[in-house]
Amino acid sequence: MKPVRVFFLVLIAALAVRGEARQIYQLGGVDGVSWSAVGALKFIDTETVPDGIQPLETEISTNLIPSMQERNGGMTSLVGQYTLPINWKVDGVLIVDGDPTTAFVHPPRINFFATSSGVPFYTFPMFFDLGAPFPVERIRFSTRSEFPGRKIRQYRLYTNDGDEESRNDKGNLIWSLVRDETDNLNAVVELNIEPRLVRHLYLYPVPAGDTWEVAEFEVYGRGFAPRATFLSNPIDMQQASSLGRIWWRGDLDPDAKILIQTRSGDDDQPEIYWRKTGVGDEEIPFGTNGRPMTRAQYEGMPLNLQGKITQDLENWSVWQTYEYADGQEGTRILSPSPRRYLQLRADFFSSGFQGGQLDSLFFEYSQSPVINAAIGEIYPNSVKPAEPVSFTYLVRTRLDPGQNGFNSLEVRTPARLEEVHAVRIDREEVDFSLEFDPADPHRFSVTFPRINRDQTLLEVDFDARVFVYGTSFSGSVVDVDLGEVPQEVTPGDAVAEIPSDALIVRTAFQGNLLSPVETAPNPFSPNSDGINDRMQISYSLLRLTDATPIEAEIYNLAGQRVRSLSPEAGASALYQLVWDGRDDDGKMAAPGLYILRIAVEADGGVEEQLKQIALVY
Repeated sequence: MKPVRVFFLVLIAALAVRGEARQIYQLGGVDGVSWSAVGALKFIDTETVPDGIQPLETEISTNLIPSMQERNGGMTSLVGQYTLPINWKVDGVLIVDGDPTTAFVHPPRINFFATSSGVPFYTFPMFFDLGAPFPVERIRFSTRSEFPGRKIRQYRLYTNDGDEESRNDKGNLIWSLVRDETDNLNAVVELNIEPRLVRHLYLYPVPAGDTWEVAEFEVYGRGFAPRATFLSNPIDMQQASSLGRIWWRGDLDPDAKILIQTRSGDDDQPEIYWRKTGVGDEEIPFGTNGRPMTRAQYEGMPLNLQGKITQDLENWSVWQTYEYADGQEGTRILSPSPRRYLQLRADFFSSGFQGGQLDSLFFEYSQSPVINAAIGEIYPNSVKPAEPVSFTYLVRTRLDPGQNGFNSLEVRTPARLEEVHAVRIDREEVDFSLEFDPADPHRFSVTFPRINRDQTLLEVDFDARVFVYGTSFSGSVVDVDLGEVPQEVTPGDAVAEIPSDALIVRTAFQGNLLSPVETAPNPFSPNSDGINDRMQISYSLLRLTDATPIEAEIYNLAGQRVRSLSPEAGASALYQLVWDGRDDDGKMAAPGLYILRIAVEADGGVEEQLKQIALVY
């Protein structure tokens, strides 16, 4: 049956119609839930941006030492309290109290256990944890002004960026030497260093028989912490819910990056916590009471009993990732639903003063789901690249009592969709309406009589061209009469006789990157009479996942370039160019034969195709 065709030049805004079942969750912003109330913040600043979050940042005029405890950092040493001066403060360490008139004073301490070849004096190593990694470029420490002679004559200064990779196999910090001073004559030591990421600092005064002191220790840098993370707790929607779109508001500098992630689950614990039993390397996911451990129980155990932490892939999905630009206008949540819980994660990647911020984040969901599940697969699931193929999209419905069902299916794919032929319900062809924009040939939506019975089979026949191995055909179903959030189609066994059980289409791994080039009309006559004035050039890029440089040039038979059509770099898709018969200077080319060259540059070199074309008047 012929469909009723309705063309849309603009995608329908899902947020414009909000049925009663559709709900919006807001995180951050004036009206949203506080970021810190629902999640863990790592190297995140919640004060600079009102109701928003950004990575921690420092300026060259700010000493990072006094605020390190606010970031869960601090100072430790390897010496007992008996070495501290009489005016030691219980609430803080004097050398970081911001008062240059107080100091830590270290008189000579004789090491009575030293051998004849050993060091005869003790020393006081100092360790500083800034609480986060910062780009540091200046380090300063000094004596009190009235005691310039108590300078540290010999010392070694080390740093560590705090990254897990900068620890050894026992978890100890691997230090990088910044300065090895053997004869310091300055009461105020100013070290301007090559900018580097620093979280930990280690000052080691070489043991000597002189009294030395440190009044203040200062660390300065500029820029953002290179990586920061917000991780929400599992957000409880109270019942299994269909997940819709996610979007956010914020700001991002060109050389910075923000990645948003989601995962969905059926319970409130997405990880499995393991306990070491003490029997060899054995670890079990149960506490001493024989029950699965919670996060609180795991963190309450001694470190030597804490085992690994793994994802609960039985009750939770894997993380799905979205680029910052995806959510500016909103994008579909890729995590499966219906699920009761959703967890959010935001990773900030900064470079110097290039950073980003999130002011607020939103996601939408519907309750109760229109169906229990939509199980889908596509046939055929293996095709030749770039050739038009007739596909069938199959969806098996699973409904619980009281669910209303659905009457619309949307299909989305990187492939090039061309035409929808038929819709069948339980093998019977039905009337349908179609939403399809030829200018955006990567989605279509069909509406049909309501499906409200369990195990009903929906089939949609359409034509498409696939260019890349593993091309996905995502789908979602919805009750358009209620304006609810669409519910994703889950890959699976919709029809037993079809072996794919997937929504992925494969192409051959081997073969050309460039399809045969087609030209029409050829010859053509650009004489402005309205007939065959332009030549359309069509070709496909195959098996490419990233944008790749392309050259499209026209040469005369003497080998001279007449025109460069300069297409943009592209990945696998169908491309079309037009030649109007003019050269690079805008002048009409002479009639005759020409050579069209299309070339694509990939890892294996340059692949090109040549085609003879004719220009006549």
